[in-house]
Amino acid sequence: MIPTLFVTLACAVPGTDPVDWPALVQKPHAGLPVPDLGLRSLLLSRDGEKLTTRQGWQKARQGLRQAWLGYLGPSPEKPAQLDVRVEQTEKPDGYTRQLLSFASEGEDRLRAYLLLPGGVRPGERRPAVVVFHQTTRETLNEPVGLGKNPELALALHLTRRGYVTLSPECYILKDSKGWAAGQAAALARRRPGWTGMGKMTFDASRCVDLLESLPAVDRDRIGCIGFSLGAKEVLYAMAFEPRYKVGVFNEGGIGLRMSNWTDAWYLTAKMKEHIPAAEHHQVLALVAPRPFLVLGGGSADGPASWPFVKAALPVYELYGARDRIGLFDHKGKHSFPRDGRRIAYRWLDHWLGHTPRQAESEE
Repeated sequence: MIPTLFVTLACAVPGTDPVDWPALVQKPHAGLPVPDLGLRSLLLSRDGEKLTTRQGWQKARQGLRQAWLGYLGPSPEKPAQLDVRVEQTEKPDGYTRQLLSFASEGEDRLRAYLLLPGGVRPGERRPAVVVFHQTTRETLNEPVGLGKNPELALALHLTRRGYVTLSPECYILKDSKGWAAGQAAALARRRPGWTGMGKMTFDASRCVDLLESLPAVDRDRIGCIGFSLGAKEVLYAMAFEPRYKVGVFNEGGIGLRMSNWTDAWYLTAKMKEHIPAAEHHQVLALVAPRPFLVLGGGSADGPASWPFVKAALPVYELYGARDRIGLFDHKGKHSFPRDGRRIAYRWLDHWLGHTPRQAESEE
């Protein structure tokens, strides 16, 4: 028997049978108890005045954005050129895979796999998704199907659905000897005051620069998806790079106290003194009204993530966009099981206006 969830999703062709997203990713959690985590209401001004208009929120939003940019630290200027170098081109069945490198900041270069679906006609523009990998020594190999776990070949799955995908290598895992702590220390020496999370957010923006340079990409339909470490990158990419139109966050630990956000390679231990006055419901609100889905399996995320989604909902409601944020519990612990992937891919399809052909729709 096919689960009701997937029957509903299978009928969700954009523009014909819209998905009832609140029923799928909000209603199941509505009765959960909400502990007092010290999450300050997003619709209260500093003077305690209730914000009831988009204009009032926009003013408050500017202050929140500046505060969080301060936590990330001062970022450098972007290089004028991408200086793209194609290191390898292969043509597996049905798509093209290229290993690229391009300019990040200073002398640093960003390696990434670019996957182009087959059958793209001259002049046709496809939606694109940036796929951020988890903490693994396989780094950018994993999302494109060159790793040991086919379940995490998210970029390959999406390219088979008809998307252009870009899978960058996170800076903290570029050197297998230095690993995360070594890379964080090197960044601190090279860019004092700039956090690892700031660096990741900068690189996520450079990924959009790269995608926008490609004739096969529709620059108005670029999304992102990530698992664990990659989910953390999705949250900040969505909050601080408006060219990302939709995001999927799986098992990153949405709250600052739910995962290792204060490690040296993320926000550093200095962030601890700002919690809970600063928490990630604020960063979620910076994403509004663009669609953002939190996935959890009961490890880093799950029912405990609901207070953060619920706290951001009033901001989405100001925009008439209540259906664009939610939480799905795939119950797969710290993994990305098929149930989670299916709803994640449908979320991307729906909000990026993409309808895969039947042959492309399965993994």
